[in-house]
Amino acid sequence: MFKKNRSFVWDYFTKNPNAIDSATCRICKKSYKRGNSTSNLIDHLKRDHMTILERDGIFSVHQTHQRASTNELPNNNVSVTTELSGQPVESVSVSDQRTVTNETIVTSKRLSQSELPSKRQKQLTLLNRFGAPSDQQVQYFTTAIVKMIAEDLQPVSIVENTGFRNLVQLLDSRYKIPNRRTLTRSIIPNLYEETRTKVHSLLAQSKYVSITTDIWTSINTDSFITITAHFVQGDRLNTVVLCTKKLLNNHTGENLAEVLLTEFNKWDIQSKIAGIVTDGGSNIKAAVRLMNLPHIPCTAHKLNLIVSQALMTNIDYDDQVSFEDNDADQIKFLLKKCRSIVGFFKRSEVGNRHLVEKQKQLGMTNTLKLKQDVRTRWNSTLVMLERLFKLKEPVTIVLMSLRDGQSNLTPSQWDVVEDIIPLLQPFDKMTVELSYEKAPTISKVIPLVRGLQNTLSKKNPRTSQGKFLREQLLNNVRNRFQSLEKLLPIPYYANAAFLDPRSKKACFTNQQNANDAEASIISEIVGLVQNQTTVLDEAVDEAEVNESESEESLWSFLTEKVNSIQSQTTNRSNAIILVKQYLGMPYQNLSCNLIQYWQHHKDVLSPLSDIALKYATIPATSVPSERIFSKTGQIMSERRNRLLPDNLDKLIFLNKNMNIE
Repeated sequence: MFKKNRSFVWDYFTKNPNAIDSATCRICKKSYKRGNSTSNLIDHLKRDHMTILERDGIFSVHQTHQRASTNELPNNNVSVTTELSGQPVESVSVSDQRTVTNETIVTSKRLSQSELPSKRQKQLTLLNRFGAPSDQQVQYFTTAIVKMIAEDLQPVSIVENTGFRNLVQLLDSRYKIPNRRTLTRSIIPNLYEETRTKVHSLLAQSKYVSITTDIWTSINTDSFITITAHFVQGDRLNTVVLCTKKLLNNHTGENLAEVLLTEFNKWDIQSKIAGIVTDGGSNIKAAVRLMNLPHIPCTAHKLNLIVSQALMTNIDYDDQVSFEDNDADQIKFLLKKCRSIVGFFKRSEVGNRHLVEKQKQLGMTNTLKLKQDVRTRWNSTLVMLERLFKLKEPVTIVLMSLRDGQSNLTPSQWDVVEDIIPLLQPFDKMTVELSYEKAPTISKVIPLVRGLQNTLSKKNPRTSQGKFLREQLLNNVRNRFQSLEKLLPIPYYANAAFLDPRSKKACFTNQQNANDAEASIISEIVGLVQNQTTVLDEAVDEAEVNESESEESLWSFLTEKVNSIQSQTTNRSNAIILVKQYLGMPYQNLSCNLIQYWQHHKDVLSPLSDIALKYATIPATSVPSERIFSKTGQIMSERRNRLLPDNLDKLIFLNKNMNIE
């Protein structure tokens, strides 16, 4: 005989005394029809309270509740079934008049629980327990995918890759990954517009904005221009990308000026631009002149030209250069030979393998490879020579052991390499220092150039070629930066250095140049004060004219002239006092946050602080825009060759601007 209410269901349900065919769930207090069985009640528990069943250890044994008290089963062929997650996973067949003991049922249950559920069973369980993801969760998932594509420069087609889809399905099988078409036509544009609104708001709050721009040609011979903006945000310098767009016309000054003005008007920043930093290309310089905006040449380009001209690396690598007694020819021949050695190990599998083995035999923990210099990559000649000199011993041994190997450098040539390296290292350090984006850099140019000259002067090469190179570098630095402290053609370097509390007048080698910079800043303060008071004066004059419109005075001319002279005298005297007050303050250490310093002294040194923050926005190099093209080159690869220019612009924009605060 079966005992009443032995089913586990009645631990969670209560029979309704007024309705014998229904029962109330003790967990959610809902009533359900039960008829002559408890199947409907079990379905409710599985559907809504599976977590509680698992907690109580009842999961996967609910079909045995009606037979738990007996060892006998009905006649005819039947199956005793246990379930996992509501799906049958194992059945035991029994013939007529046969019995299955409790031990057999328990064993069957244990075996079924040890089996891993199928993928379909996992998905059903996840949906049953948690339900479908909300619209907000789906939006979070999709935005995370777009951010991953933009930040890691992944191809948009990654959403169609089997491995990526399997990974996402494993993490959350409820989420349906959007296809590439949906990403490029709706999701990416929507996120782009959201980020663009944020960038526009930041630019609108900024008083001054500086620009860097550069042009790049892709592997498909398409030309692109990128524009970056730099402005003060709080106590730091912020950088955003305004656009990276394809150029459809010739790169003339007029066409480039039109492209730049279109973008400036789109972002409402033309009246705020403090300066535009570019390379020395004649077309981009002409475009800046046509826009009547200040142009600042890229300091890093100048440093690269100084080194290139001193090493004379502008010659064709395939030219036959003879080994003459002339120091310049010997340096050219030496570099040509170094490139040949590096090229040999790059091409030869045998030579490279022997080089790695020899490094291990010599006890070098990390095996290194030689690096080839590239004309367009700054300081790459230094990188090549440093690595070659570091691997001097294994390279020499390998070249001697190979029958068809490249000829090695002579001992005297190795001495020249050892002399060249310390002469080029200061240029590399200065380039890195001036290429920083998170802090002002233009005020560092004059101090670093003077420091570079001082460092080179103290170098003492042993070889005649090293001494020749040192003199060439010093002459090139002197020629390229001879007007750096002067106000002509541009006063930005001198004014910015003067307004740097770490240097002030101390970085100037000529006292007259320092005094000229001080006078320039005073005039700029006077002009700024007059512009600020012009609006107030016009309002007052208009009110006075309305009151005494009919009156005339013979003394009006003299009164206006005296007021004008007195006003100018007062403004200039106040500006002089303000600058003297700034110069009387203590010098700051080299770790000083320049923007934070002027923000902190804004009340005391205004409007001098406004002028200082204007110069702080101007970068010393156009490297920020060139870094964008490094990322563009990664995007415009073989895996991403179907990416449209419009989507390229959006991905580059999101890559740089998505995480701004």
